[in-house]
Amino acid sequence: MTGFAGNAYNFDMPSANAHYHSRTPLSPDALEVTVLGAGTSTGVPVIGCDCSVCRSSDPFNKRLRPSILVRSLRRDGTSTNILVDTSPDLRTQALRASIDRVDAVLITHAHADHIFGMDDLRQFNFVNRSRIPVYGTPDVLNHLRTVFAYCFTQTQEGGGKPQLDLIEITPGESFEIGGVSIRPLSVWHGTVPVTAYKFGARFAYVTDVSAIPEETMGNLSDLDTLILDAVRPDPHPTHFGLQQAMDIVTAVRAERAYFNHLSHHFDYETTMRNLPAGMELAYDGLTFLIPGE
Repeated sequence: MTGFAGNAYNFDMPSANAHYHSRTPLSPDALEVTVLGAGTSTGVPVIGCDCSVCRSSDPFNKRLRPSILVRSLRRDGTSTNILVDTSPDLRTQALRASIDRVDAVLITHAHADHIFGMDDLRQFNFVNRSRIPVYGTPDVLNHLRTVFAYCFTQTQEGGGKPQLDLIEITPGESFEIGGVSIRPLSVWHGTVPVTAYKFGARFAYVTDVSAIPEETMGNLSDLDTLILDAVRPDPHPTHFGLQQAMDIVTAVRAERAYFNHLSHHFDYETTMRNLPAGMELAYDGLTFLIPGE
Protein backbone atom coordinates (compact mmCIF):
# COMPACT_ATOMS: atom_id res chain seq x y z
CA MET A 1 0.00 0.00 0.00
CA THR A 2 1.40 3.36 -1.00
CA GLY A 3 0.39 6.88 -0.06
CA PHE A 4 -1.76 9.39 -1.88
CA ALA A 5 1.11 11.30 -3.52
CA GLY A 6 1.77 10.45 -7.14
CA ASN A 7 -1.67 8.87 -7.55
CA ALA A 8 -2.93 9.41 -11.07
CA TYR A 9 -6.40 10.12 -9.68
CA ASN A 10 -7.05 13.69 -8.55
CA PHE A 11 -9.62 13.71 -5.78
CA ASP A 12 -8.73 17.15 -4.35
CA MET A 13 -7.21 15.84 -1.16
CA PRO A 14 -6.53 18.41 1.58
CA SER A 15 -3.13 20.02 1.08
CA ALA A 16 -2.50 19.68 4.82
CA ASN A 17 -2.29 15.95 4.19
CA ALA A 18 1.06 16.27 2.42
CA HIS A 19 3.10 15.14 5.40
CA TYR A 20 1.32 11.76 5.35
CA HIS A 21 2.13 10.95 1.73
CA SER A 22 5.61 9.51 2.17
CA ARG A 23 4.39 6.92 4.69
CA THR A 24 6.83 6.53 7.55
CA PRO A 25 7.69 2.82 7.81
CA LEU A 26 5.80 1.21 10.64
CA SER A 27 7.70 -0.11 13.62
CA PRO A 28 6.77 -3.66 14.58
CA ASP A 29 3.33 -3.91 16.19
CA ALA A 30 2.44 -0.31 15.28
CA LEU A 31 -0.81 0.54 13.54
CA GLU A 32 -1.40 3.05 10.77
CA VAL A 33 -5.00 4.28 10.58
CA THR A 34 -6.38 6.04 7.50
CA VAL A 35 -9.80 7.67 7.45
CA LEU A 36 -11.19 6.75 4.04
CA GLY A 37 -14.44 8.61 4.58
CA ALA A 38 -15.40 11.02 7.37
CA GLY A 39 -18.90 11.83 6.15
CA THR A 40 -22.39 10.86 7.15
CA SER A 41 -24.77 8.72 5.06
CA THR A 42 -25.43 11.43 2.45
CA GLY A 43 -21.79 12.35 2.02
CA VAL A 44 -20.80 16.00 1.70
CA PRO A 45 -21.62 17.87 -0.48
CA VAL A 46 -25.22 16.68 -0.26
CA ILE A 47 -27.15 16.15 -3.48
CA GLY A 48 -29.35 19.17 -4.18
CA CYS A 49 -28.03 21.28 -1.29
CA ASP A 50 -26.67 24.79 -1.78
CA CYS A 51 -25.58 25.51 1.81
CA SER A 52 -22.23 27.18 2.36
CA VAL A 53 -20.51 23.90 3.34
CA CYS A 54 -21.82 22.00 0.32
CA ARG A 55 -20.70 24.87 -1.94
CA SER A 56 -17.36 25.20 -0.15
CA SER A 57 -14.12 24.86 -2.10
CA ASP A 58 -12.34 23.73 1.08
CA PRO A 59 -11.34 20.08 0.53
CA PHE A 60 -11.76 19.44 4.26
CA ASN A 61 -15.49 20.00 3.71
CA LYS A 62 -15.72 17.19 1.12
CA ARG A 63 -16.60 13.93 2.88
CA LEU A 64 -17.18 10.44 1.55
CA ARG A 65 -19.21 7.86 3.46
CA PRO A 66 -17.65 6.43 6.66
CA SER A 67 -14.86 3.87 6.61
CA ILE A 68 -11.31 3.42 7.86
CA LEU A 69 -8.32 1.26 6.96
CA VAL A 70 -6.09 -0.13 9.71
CA ARG A 71 -2.64 -1.31 8.59
CA SER A 72 -0.45 -3.35 10.90
CA LEU A 73 3.14 -4.54 10.62
CA ARG A 74 4.29 -7.75 12.22
CA ARG A 75 7.81 -8.43 13.47
CA ASP A 76 8.53 -10.70 10.49
CA GLY A 77 8.05 -7.70 8.18
CA THR A 78 4.67 -8.75 6.76
CA SER A 79 1.68 -6.42 7.03
CA THR A 80 -2.09 -6.73 7.24
CA ASN A 81 -4.74 -4.38 5.85
CA ILE A 82 -8.01 -4.40 7.80
CA LEU A 83 -10.94 -2.50 6.30
CA VAL A 84 -13.73 -1.34 8.60
CA ASP A 85 -17.02 -1.21 6.65
CA THR A 86 -17.49 -1.17 2.88
CA SER A 87 -19.04 2.20 2.14
CA PRO A 88 -20.79 2.97 -1.17
CA ASP A 89 -17.66 5.02 -1.98
CA LEU A 90 -15.24 2.11 -1.55
CA ARG A 91 -13.98 2.17 -5.15
CA THR A 92 -13.13 5.88 -4.95
CA GLN A 93 -11.61 5.46 -1.50
CA ALA A 94 -9.42 2.55 -2.61
CA LEU A 95 -8.18 4.38 -5.68
CA ARG A 96 -7.24 7.60 -3.95
CA ALA A 97 -5.58 5.78 -1.01
CA SER A 98 -3.81 3.36 -3.41
CA ILE A 99 -5.08 0.36 -1.45
CA ASP A 100 -3.67 -2.70 -3.18
CA ARG A 101 -4.82 -5.35 -0.71
CA VAL A 102 -7.63 -6.00 1.75
CA ASP A 103 -6.92 -8.92 4.08
CA ALA A 104 -10.04 -8.72 6.25
CA VAL A 105 -13.19 -6.64 6.68
CA LEU A 106 -14.93 -5.70 9.92
CA ILE A 107 -18.58 -4.64 9.68
CA THR A 108 -20.03 -2.30 12.31
CA HIS A 109 -23.68 -2.66 11.25
CA ALA A 110 -25.75 -3.26 8.14
CA HIS A 111 -26.94 0.21 7.18
CA ALA A 112 -26.49 1.12 3.52
CA ASP A 113 -23.74 3.71 4.05
CA HIS A 114 -21.61 1.04 5.74
CA ILE A 115 -22.08 -1.99 3.47
CA PHE A 116 -23.16 -0.97 -0.03
CA GLY A 117 -19.62 -1.03 -1.43
CA MET A 118 -19.32 -4.76 -0.70
CA ASP A 119 -19.27 -5.69 -4.39
CA ASP A 120 -16.02 -3.75 -4.89
CA LEU A 121 -14.22 -6.32 -2.73
CA ARG A 122 -14.19 -8.65 -5.75
CA GLN A 123 -11.31 -6.70 -7.27
CA PHE A 124 -9.22 -7.49 -4.20
CA ASN A 125 -10.11 -11.16 -4.68
CA PHE A 126 -8.75 -10.94 -8.23
CA VAL A 127 -5.58 -9.10 -7.25
CA ASN A 128 -4.81 -11.21 -4.18
CA ARG A 129 -6.14 -14.49 -5.55
CA SER A 130 -7.74 -15.25 -2.21
CA ARG A 131 -11.05 -15.10 -0.42
CA ILE A 132 -11.67 -12.30 2.07
CA PRO A 133 -12.93 -12.93 5.61
CA VAL A 134 -15.74 -10.59 6.69
CA TYR A 135 -16.38 -10.29 10.43
CA GLY A 136 -19.66 -9.25 12.01
CA THR A 137 -22.32 -10.20 14.52
CA PRO A 138 -24.79 -12.95 13.49
CA ASP A 139 -27.57 -10.45 12.71
CA VAL A 140 -25.28 -8.39 10.52
CA LEU A 141 -24.00 -11.43 8.62
CA ASN A 142 -27.54 -12.67 8.05
CA HIS A 143 -28.36 -9.27 6.59
CA LEU A 144 -25.37 -9.51 4.26
CA ARG A 145 -26.54 -12.93 3.08
CA THR A 146 -29.87 -11.36 2.13
CA VAL A 147 -28.70 -8.09 0.58
CA PHE A 148 -25.80 -9.73 -1.28
CA ALA A 149 -27.44 -13.10 -1.87
CA TYR A 150 -25.68 -13.49 -5.24
CA CYS A 151 -22.35 -13.71 -3.39
CA PHE A 152 -23.45 -16.79 -1.47
CA THR A 153 -25.44 -18.72 -4.09
CA GLN A 154 -24.46 -20.29 -7.39
CA THR A 155 -25.11 -17.76 -10.14
CA GLN A 156 -23.74 -16.75 -13.50
CA GLU A 157 -20.59 -14.82 -12.61
CA GLY A 158 -19.88 -12.71 -15.67
CA GLY A 159 -17.38 -10.16 -14.39
CA GLY A 160 -17.05 -12.03 -11.14
CA LYS A 161 -18.50 -11.57 -7.69
CA PRO A 162 -17.00 -11.17 -4.22
CA GLN A 163 -15.58 -14.33 -2.70
CA LEU A 164 -16.25 -13.86 1.01
CA ASP A 165 -16.02 -15.95 4.17
CA LEU A 166 -18.44 -14.70 6.81
CA ILE A 167 -17.11 -15.06 10.35
CA GLU A 168 -19.33 -14.52 13.39
CA ILE A 169 -18.09 -12.42 16.28
CA THR A 170 -19.48 -11.82 19.76
CA PRO A 171 -19.24 -8.41 21.44
CA GLY A 172 -16.81 -8.58 24.33
CA GLU A 173 -14.91 -11.57 22.93
CA SER A 174 -11.57 -10.61 21.40
CA PHE A 175 -10.14 -12.19 18.26
CA GLU A 176 -6.97 -11.69 16.24
CA ILE A 177 -6.25 -10.71 12.65
CA GLY A 178 -2.66 -10.63 11.44
CA GLY A 179 -1.31 -10.37 14.95
CA VAL A 180 -3.67 -7.53 15.89
CA SER A 181 -5.93 -8.11 18.88
CA ILE A 182 -9.43 -6.81 18.12
CA ARG A 183 -12.18 -6.48 20.70
CA PRO A 184 -15.73 -5.90 19.42
CA LEU A 185 -17.79 -3.69 21.70
CA SER A 186 -21.53 -3.01 21.80
CA VAL A 187 -22.97 0.49 21.38
CA TRP A 188 -26.44 1.75 20.45
CA HIS A 189 -27.44 3.65 17.29
CA GLY A 190 -30.93 4.63 18.40
CA THR A 191 -32.47 1.17 18.87
CA VAL A 192 -30.02 -0.52 16.48
CA PRO A 193 -27.03 -2.38 17.97
CA VAL A 194 -23.72 -1.37 16.43
CA THR A 195 -20.30 -2.95 16.91
CA ALA A 196 -17.44 -0.66 17.85
CA TYR A 197 -13.92 -2.05 17.46
CA LYS A 198 -10.96 -1.66 19.79
CA PHE A 199 -7.56 -2.43 18.26
CA GLY A 200 -5.04 -3.50 20.86
CA ALA A 201 -5.13 -1.30 23.95
CA ARG A 202 -4.68 2.12 22.35
CA PHE A 203 -7.15 2.75 19.53
CA ALA A 204 -10.90 2.37 19.06
CA TYR A 205 -13.36 3.18 16.28
CA VAL A 206 -16.90 4.02 17.38
CA THR A 207 -19.25 5.03 14.60
CA ASP A 208 -23.04 5.51 14.50
CA VAL A 209 -23.67 5.79 18.22
CA SER A 210 -26.19 7.57 20.44
CA ALA A 211 -25.57 5.64 23.68
CA ILE A 212 -22.63 3.68 25.08
CA PRO A 213 -23.24 0.99 27.74
CA GLU A 214 -21.23 1.23 30.95
CA GLU A 215 -19.23 -1.91 30.17
CA THR A 216 -18.17 -0.52 26.80
CA MET A 217 -17.23 2.79 28.39
CA GLY A 218 -14.82 0.87 30.61
CA ASN A 219 -13.20 -0.70 27.56
CA LEU A 220 -12.72 2.72 25.99
CA SER A 221 -10.85 4.22 28.95
CA ASP A 222 -7.40 5.79 28.54
CA LEU A 223 -6.99 5.28 24.81
CA ASP A 224 -4.22 6.88 22.78
CA THR A 225 -6.73 7.70 20.02
CA LEU A 226 -10.51 7.46 19.67
CA ILE A 227 -12.53 8.01 16.49
CA LEU A 228 -16.09 8.84 17.54
CA ASP A 229 -19.39 9.66 15.83
CA ALA A 230 -20.58 13.30 15.99
CA VAL A 231 -23.04 13.78 13.18
CA ARG A 232 -23.95 17.46 13.79
CA PRO A 233 -23.52 20.24 16.36
CA ASP A 234 -27.00 19.71 17.81
CA PRO A 235 -28.33 16.53 19.48
CA HIS A 236 -29.66 13.82 17.15
CA PRO A 237 -31.98 10.88 17.91
CA THR A 238 -29.60 8.19 16.63
CA HIS A 239 -26.14 9.80 16.72
CA PHE A 240 -24.10 11.83 19.15
CA GLY A 241 -24.22 15.56 18.68
CA LEU A 242 -20.91 17.34 19.06
CA GLN A 243 -21.24 18.22 22.76
CA GLN A 244 -22.28 14.66 23.63
CA ALA A 245 -19.26 13.31 21.76
CA MET A 246 -16.96 15.77 23.52
CA ASP A 247 -18.36 14.68 26.89
CA ILE A 248 -17.61 11.03 26.05
CA VAL A 249 -14.02 11.86 25.10
CA THR A 250 -13.56 13.62 28.41
CA ALA A 251 -15.18 10.78 30.35
CA VAL A 252 -12.95 8.05 28.84
CA ARG A 253 -9.81 10.25 29.03
CA ALA A 254 -8.72 9.68 25.44
CA GLU A 255 -5.44 11.46 24.67
CA ARG A 256 -6.75 12.55 21.29
CA ALA A 257 -10.06 12.16 19.51
CA TYR A 258 -11.26 12.60 15.95
CA PHE A 259 -14.97 13.11 15.31
CA ASN A 260 -16.38 11.37 12.23
CA HIS A 261 -19.66 10.62 10.42
CA LEU A 262 -19.81 14.37 9.85
CA SER A 263 -22.71 16.09 8.10
CA HIS A 264 -22.80 19.33 6.14
CA HIS A 265 -23.68 21.12 9.38
CA PHE A 266 -19.94 21.26 10.13
CA ASP A 267 -17.68 23.76 8.43
CA TYR A 268 -14.21 22.38 9.07
CA GLU A 269 -12.29 25.58 9.76
CA THR A 270 -15.02 27.19 11.87
CA THR A 271 -15.52 24.08 14.00
CA MET A 272 -11.82 23.40 14.48
CA ARG A 273 -11.28 26.88 15.92
CA ASN A 274 -13.73 26.10 18.71
CA LEU A 275 -12.69 22.57 19.67
CA PRO A 276 -10.63 21.97 22.82
CA ALA A 277 -7.07 20.67 22.66
CA GLY A 278 -6.89 16.99 21.78
CA MET A 279 -10.18 16.98 19.84
CA GLU A 280 -10.44 17.45 16.08
CA LEU A 281 -12.75 16.78 13.17
CA ALA A 282 -11.70 13.82 11.05
CA TYR A 283 -11.32 14.33 7.31
CA ASP A 284 -10.95 12.11 4.28
CA GLY A 285 -7.32 11.03 4.01
CA LEU A 286 -6.40 11.70 7.63
CA THR A 287 -3.65 9.25 8.60
CA PHE A 288 -2.10 8.72 12.00
CA LEU A 289 0.08 6.15 13.78
CA ILE A 290 -0.62 4.17 16.92
CA PRO A 291 2.73 3.07 18.46
CA GLY A 292 3.40 -0.59 19.14
CA GLU A 293 2.48 -1.83 22.58
